[in-house]
Amino acid sequence: MDKNDKYLMSSLYNSLELLDLLSENRELRAVDISKALNLSKASVFKMLYTLEKKKYVHKLQNGKYALGVKFAHFGSIALETHNIFSIIRPYLQELRDKYNETTHLGILDDDMYLIFMAKEQSSASIHMISKVGARVPFHVTAMGKVLAANNLDDDLLNKIKSYKFTRYTEKSITDYDNFIEELRNINERGYAEDLEENEIGLICYAAPVRDITGNAIAAISISGPTYRMLGNKEELIRSIKTTAREVSHEMGYSE
Repeated sequence: MDKNDKYLMSSLYNSLELLDLLSENRELRAVDISKALNLSKASVFKMLYTLEKKKYVHKLQNGKYALGVKFAHFGSIALETHNIFSIIRPYLQELRDKYNETTHLGILDDDMYLIFMAKEQSSASIHMISKVGARVPFHVTAMGKVLAANNLDDDLLNKIKSYKFTRYTEKSITDYDNFIEELRNINERGYAEDLEENEIGLICYAAPVRDITGNAIAAISISGPTYRMLGNKEELIRSIKTTAREVSHEMGYSE
């Protein structure tokens, strides 16, 4: 920071430096932030307290801090003018228009929540209700499961081992071994299903979007009431896989 810059607000600058630090390190203890920014523990505590109140940071169960859910909302707005969103949105719209079912783009955060980043809503009287920026436990969503399945390394396995599997319906998978088996099956078939695991009467199919390196960086899904989704299951799954593959190719991915 240039102390001679009379227009620079030091407290705001330090808070933004803190957010930059969390974006680079994912999660940090307050004492680590204090050392990295060369600020007193008291100053860092006040910044973290204020940022947490405004949901810009989130305190994890392990006592560390991470960026808060509000950045997902900001991210969804930024995506509207970003090249990635301009690539993906027409595909979501085309899929929505073809079947008149709601389509989504989602990402998985470090707390194992699926975040809805974009949405194209069905015009049918009965359709999925969701909100861009909302966070949903990953284990009861098709997008969350397909992203976990395609990023299943040792670190993620350890996270899932300590994950609290909440039962949302009688169809939610809450056993670790069964869930890992489900993820491995998803990886083999190339898509995931939410078969009324989050909400009775709602089914969702999802497939991964890959970047130029082949990493599954996001997922797209199509969702609707059970009777419509099951009645057209095979075609919907083919379409979501094809669309995800086309989006991935647009992102530079080559099989």
